[in-house]
Amino acid sequence: MDLSLATLIGFAAGTLATGAYLPQVWKCWRSGEVAAISKRMFALRAAGLVLWCAYGFGAGNLPIMVFSALSLGLSLAILALKARHTRRTRRAET
Repeated sequence: MDLSLATLIGFAAGTLATGAYLPQVWKCWRSGEVAAISKRMFALRAAGLVLWCAYGFGAGNLPIMVFSALSLGLSLAILALKARHTRRTRRAET
């Protein structure tokens, strides 16, 4: 594996950018507060991350592959929590 300065910077950037999702996922998981979360934004983000994963694979860029996949997982987790909360809210209203 190439551990050039650019690769190390890519891993650092990916760690910070992906780590930024963790507090949001944790808050949604523990509190169930997802009303302010935009499903469209996270759906578009997930679609973009699928493309970044494909790009990283095609370019052989490990940091892009790894952190795009991790960010995709976290984005999908937030979407799943939003969907679960929406279903619960609808059931409670009926």
